Amino acid sequence: MTAAETTAIADFFDEDLAPIVRRMADRPRAEGGGDDDSREIRAMVWEGLVGLGALHASDTVRLAELLGSVLYQGPLLDTLTARELLRDHDLGHDLGQAPVALAVAAEPWSDQDGAISARRAFVGFAAEVDHFLVGGVDDIAGLRLALVRAGHPSITMRRYEETSRGEAYAVEFAGTPVTAWAGSATEWEAALAGARVRQAAYLVGLAQAALDHAVDHAKTRRQFGQPIGKFQGLAFRLSELSMHIDATRLLVHDRDAAAHAAANLAAASDLARTVTTRTMQVHGAAGMRSDNDAQLYYRRAAAESVRLGTPSQLRRESWGT
Repeated sequence: MTAAETTAIADFFDEDLAPIVRRMADRPRAEGGGDDDSREIRAMVWEGLVGLGALHASDTVRLAELLGSVLYQGPLLDTLTARELLRDHDLGHDLGQAPVALAVAAEPWSDQDGAISARRAFVGFAAEVDHFLVGGVDDIAGLRLALVRAGHPSITMRRYEETSRGEAYAVEFAGTPVTAWAGSATEWEAALAGARVRQAAYLVGLAQAALDHAVDHAKTRRQFGQPIGKFQGLAFRLSELSMHIDATRLLVHDRDAAAHAAANLAAASDLARTVTTRTMQVHGAAGMRSDNDAQLYYRRAAAESVRLGTPSQLRRESWGT
């Protein structure tokens, strides 16, 4: 992103909006009431980001880190990947400012008379998008991608009641009409590399925000007549985490990051889990309270660190095994 773009979006997430954004998808198990309010907030944030040019950002990696720093939960990163994949197709212009959810897996699906049938797990924000980009594997063509419109009666969804308490869904497509076939397996590999770099940047932003939260607590929590941050054991631990965040940030923002996307995402995933675990430990029992953001960073890291492959899967892929 240019300096102006970065400043505009950073200013958008000001001290009043940022706490709301952190919790705008934090929906407890089986919650009924209040969901309409959180969706309204997410829609407002989407409109604000689109209005600030997020869909056309020149540096989407820096944008992703900014989103991670406020725990943004929404379809923007999926939409950026879809638009990147469809950039050279007429279809890309037809999307406009519509949000898109990725539902791609290296799993079989059926395609008959221009309609697809498939089940896809952990699709983010499926209830709020206008399109799905669905991918599947067949014996003849290998991986194929199809764009379908959300809201068709052949699509059914079930929200997961999972640890991160977010908006992840199991989605079933049962004879859903294909709007257009989109991209090849090779194009998907390139788009996936870009998506993984952005996800790694998101996790770096998340880790930095979690560390800042731990440092703020260490400055104010007092033991034996002084802030706990003055104890060398804790101070050295927090300094070490800061060093690891800076090192991972350099990897993610490297010009050749996409060539090592799987390895970079594995490193960022491990980083986010480690930093958020340490943040919980610094806060002690208070970190588990629902009004404390320490547990929120921890739960988000647990979900976001496996979104585009688990660290072990990513390492095996980067090693070529």
